[in-house]
Amino acid sequence: MKQKIFKILDELGIEYQNFEHQPAFSCEDAKWIDIPWKRVKSLFIRNKKATKYYMIVLEDKKSFNSNLARKLLQENKLTFASEERMINTIWIKPGHVSPFALINNEENNVEVIFDENLKDCLIWFHPGQNDNTTVLRLQDVEKFLNYIWNEFRYLEL
Repeated sequence: MKQKIFKILDELGIEYQNFEHQPAFSCEDAKWIDIPWKRVKSLFIRNKKATKYYMIVLEDKKSFNSNLARKLLQENKLTFASEERMINTIWIKPGHVSPFALINNEENNVEVIFDENLKDCLIWFHPGQNDNTTVLRLQDVEKFLNYIWNEFRYLEL
């Protein structure tokens, strides 16, 4: 998957840097990785009936406020998607989640929600595997999502 992602980034003329490292399954695991720029986390959640999925992207040290997200997304209930749902939806296991994984979302039923505070930042994501980190501008992640026809928006989380 990593090579497929890099091929798209290259086709779109997107500048990025990729770093190889030991696997990092969580933000806590990634704290030792010495890469500059904004470290983020990607949370894969769903609504109560699992009819809509969201990938919430926010700075790694910021807490996820599910009540605020529920209100902003106009959902009665939000919960983390199970590993099985994650694998069935974006073909990725926990610890590997990033907007790049949406390249696998054939149903196109995952909306990406970026925290407003990340606009105009250089950020880093796993390119489908947690032993690599790819750094790029958030505007270029938008280009990638547009290319794969995936919805996204910004909210003050």
